[in-house]
Amino acid sequence: MPLARPARAAVLLAAGSLLLTGCGDARPAPAKAAAVPLANCGHEVRVAAPPRHAVSLNQGTTEILLSLGLADRLAGTATWTDPVMKGLEKADARVPRIADNNPSFERVLDADPDFVAASFVSTLGKGGVATREQFEKLGVPTYVSPSDCAGKDNSGDGDGARDKALGIDTVYGEVRDLAAVFGVKERGDELVASLQ
Repeated sequence: MPLARPARAAVLLAAGSLLLTGCGDARPAPAKAAAVPLANCGHEVRVAAPPRHAVSLNQGTTEILLSLGLADRLAGTATWTDPVMKGLEKADARVPRIADNNPSFERVLDADPDFVAASFVSTLGKGGVATREQFEKLGVPTYVSPSDCAGKDNSGDGDGARDKALGIDTVYGEVRDLAAVFGVKERGDELVASLQ
């Protein structure tokens, strides 16, 4: 598996008027990713270049990436529980569904990802698809939605225990993080502004 290969990309929320994805095809590919490492759920995410062939392992994260107009940079998506958010149907149809539930580690690697994102700590943890460390040993950076770790203890079994209420700013932070990683900061700012 080529480790330095760029990626196609693959939201959890959006207003009914959100139509940013319709512009995804007309936008040029960005040239820069986040210049500095990104702190994410106790891990440091290092992305050398904007992903060109990403895999998103949960519907929420996939919908954020689709809302950022990144369908053409997603190599695959998985773990869907509901119909795709209204307005994202065309973009979603362009992204290969590698599994309806958690795919195997091998199936994700078959997609040749240069970045893997998930909505839940458990997806990229023991008993999930694989651990973050397993991907990172292969040179594939990972990202987990801060919504599943901010104010939450995921060290036990199950879904973890939240000791602080989840605030919308955490979701906005995820949008901005992913926009920075993919080198589309302005799109992230536009999406957050439309949601506010």
